Amino acid sequence: MSISPQSSTTSATAGASSSSAVTTETIIEARDAAFAALAGGFDLVDLSETLGPDSVIWPGAPALQVTEAVQHDTDGYHARIVSTFEHAGTHFDAPEHFVPGGESAADISIDRLVLPVSVLDIREKAAADANAVVEPADIEAFETAHGPIRRGTAVLIDSGWAARNADVLAYTGSETTDNLKFPGFGVPAAQLLVERGVVGLGVDTLGIDPGSEPLFPVHREVTHPAGLWHLENLVNVDQLPAQGAVLAVGVPRIAGGTGFPTRVFAFIPRT
Repeated sequence: MSISPQSSTTSATAGASSSSAVTTETIIEARDAAFAALAGGFDLVDLSETLGPDSVIWPGAPALQVTEAVQHDTDGYHARIVSTFEHAGTHFDAPEHFVPGGESAADISIDRLVLPVSVLDIREKAAADANAVVEPADIEAFETAHGPIRRGTAVLIDSGWAARNADVLAYTGSETTDNLKFPGFGVPAAQLLVERGVVGLGVDTLGIDPGSEPLFPVHREVTHPAGLWHLENLVNVDQLPAQGAVLAVGVPRIAGGTGFPTRVFAFIPRT
């Protein structure tokens, strides 16, 4: 994500033909099959980091600010005023983030927020190249090993980057937006996943695009125009199976929201 993206030349309807082919019925069918496989019991995995004033966020973005509003001892109850950048911590990107007139966080139905998830393990690639990208060959290898990525599902990457998120430079590669280093999705792979009917993408890094792509071509040209949502700064992705988990995304319904810090968790088969 970016705190000052260039203006997009892509209209909000540019990807309609790709996204409209994935119907609510398609998602429900995929979700029902995934939940049926959990009949023997399931465990929950929290994929959200704790957001605080010291959380590592996009360079230059304002940190979380918390102000005490009322106190137990003086007011009889406690509440605070919280000010946050919409794309801080584990957060959701709505298509409107890069597509003027695209869907906001409040527009996205809950049927598109609870769905099966596939997890691509690129830890080996990321260890060798901080700006590693998911490529079509990675998707093909995944499907050979684990079965097809179904329409109406989400795809996450496990790059191992979440282990770095307490260290600014290790996680971002730079204290400014110059020379950022973190893995992400490549454009050809993102295009392939859109064609496959994926509903959302997620990463355990600062952004869906790798750090070496300052113009955000996946956000701008591929996924948001096609109506896909994103999750960024996930944690514990390594605790999910390659296939078989169900993802739940609790993004707040804020009018016009380009995204928001979000509680994300997964149901995984109990072994």
